[in-house]
Amino acid sequence: MFLFIGWLGTFLYLVGHSYISFTHNWNKKVYYPLNLLAATCLIFISFYQNSWQAVVINSFWAIISILLLLGIDLKHFKFTVRQYNWLFFAFCINFIIQSTLKLEIDLTSLGWISAFVFSAVYLLFSATKMLPRYYLLWNIFAAISLLPQLWIDQNWPVFGLEIIWVIISSYGAVRRFEQAHLL
Repeated sequence: MFLFIGWLGTFLYLVGHSYISFTHNWNKKVYYPLNLLAATCLIFISFYQNSWQAVVINSFWAIISILLLLGIDLKHFKFTVRQYNWLFFAFCINFIIQSTLKLEIDLTSLGWISAFVFSAVYLLFSATKMLPRYYLLWNIFAAISLLPQLWIDQNWPVFGLEIIWVIISSYGAVRRFEQAHLL
């Protein structure tokens, strides 16, 4: 039963992500309910698997989706792309330090970078402070960065999700760059 719920969440996320990647004028009333339901499913399976980065990511996505479904305008939230870049830089410095101290790649720190990126860019995108193509490019990075930790956690529904997420995000990002002259 747990595994079914996880794969259901994966399927719903992929439907929603495909929708915004393949559709130029997507509808928030379709996208955010799908994300909320998907996030809830993946919180459940990730908690069961002790896959904490996935719990944090999906909890954040659920909260943002709820706020948007309640009609709360995130444009006034005081988080900017510049602040995001500084925090990302700080996470990367921590990753380098931790990896150097351990004399191996610190996969836990890499997983937390992914959790930060997924959460922060979802907030920026949902607040219309980040263009869809940049949102999709950051999603590619975050999904790839999370894969090693998900493998260790044996969180297969989220692992599978991230592989397909990279493919869909890549297609959407390339398509968005081709349409850049239309924006």
